Amino acid sequence: MSHIDYKVDGKKVPSVTTILGRYKNATGLLIWSNKLGLEGKSYHSELNKAGDIGTDFHELAEKHITNEYYELPDDPVVQECFNKFKDWWTEQEYEVTFTEKSFCCRKYKYGGTADLLVNGDTLVDFKTSKQVYDDHLVQLGAYKYMIEEQDGIQINKGILARFGKETDDFEIRNFTKSDLNKGWKYFKLLREAFDLDKEVSKLTRKAKKNDNI
Repeated sequence: MSHIDYKVDGKKVPSVTTILGRYKNATGLLIWSNKLGLEGKSYHSELNKAGDIGTDFHELAEKHITNEYYELPDDPVVQECFNKFKDWWTEQEYEVTFTEKSFCCRKYKYGGTADLLVNGDTLVDFKTSKQVYDDHLVQLGAYKYMIEEQDGIQINKGILARFGKETDDFEIRNFTKSDLNKGWKYFKLLREAFDLDKEVSKLTRKAKKNDNI
């Protein structure tokens, strides 16, 4: 999946993941970084690798859902995640509304790409992470608002489908409309804080130094 620039009225706006990334749990990332260091691994290298696995998985999942031709990559981790997805998808009887569709929210100025909408009202998000995190629900909430604003579709349910990198590491989390609305309320606060961060940083840089007390 290529990089997408989200724009509202010709102006670039941040993505949902960019906004959420600003406020991720720094303590957890430090612990993970330290663990990788003790194992002689590069934090940035492993972070990029995890991102590549997620990107490859999403591309395969989309092509499988839409019955497009695809070739499995050599990476055994991607294969593991994708095989679990295929087993799960075979058991579903969803009516696909859309897959991998990009949206922009005009009111709050942000964008994002939703993985899948099924049965006309159920938003599905795929993850290959080690576990389900709080920001996954927040992301679903942000997508819900954006889709409803742009397409007028009412989202009543959310599904988080996690296909982990280890054998048998798989789980499905179901969210109600109320759950998604709480995720949206959380995201709306983060969206406001994202702009305030930039404003405060700009004010700090512009402030004149005054050594006189």
